[in-house]
Amino acid sequence: MLPSSPFLALREARDSDAERWLEAARDPVQLSLGLPAFVEPPADTAAVLARFGDLNAALAEGRPGPLVVADAHDDRFLGTVSWRQDVPPPFATADLGYLVHPAERGRGVAAAAIGLLVDWLTGPDGPGMVRVQLDHSTENPASCRVAERAGLEREGVRRSYLPLRDPAAPGGVRRHDVCLHGLVTGG
Repeated sequence: MLPSSPFLALREARDSDAERWLEAARDPVQLSLGLPAFVEPPADTAAVLARFGDLNAALAEGRPGPLVVADAHDDRFLGTVSWRQDVPPPFATADLGYLVHPAERGRGVAAAAIGLLVDWLTGPDGPGMVRVQLDHSTENPASCRVAERAGLEREGVRRSYLPLRDPAAPGGVRRHDVCLHGLVTGG
């Protein structure tokens, strides 16, 4: 069972989420500071909907992927949190990400949702992660606050790590330094 709080719920994607998911994914802030340049944003709601079957299958099978962050009262799409395993499974390490709809920013949605995800990933009902980590461009101080509020400690900086869109840069891409945050459980 996925976690929830009195304000937020993590759940599977639903067709009714597609329009707001597209708005969030194509937001200029997300495109410049969140989505790596090698990942294409969805072109339209049909492209978003086309992904839902695979995303929900991954969730049902316990595989990494994004989860919808919904308002616990009206089930409105607020954003997503996601996890992936970039290292072999025996490392029991999850890399985290998040996306918040522009209209929902500044209300603590990201930190609360990341906190719920971390609790699930490292808890008895989750996949048993021992380490969770989140990185972000050093030019995005809001993401630093999100990670810290969610209980992830700042661990260091990876130099020139993340290629992000920048129309002023050669080829439209500039590599950003990223701040790495992590949390290690007793496992």
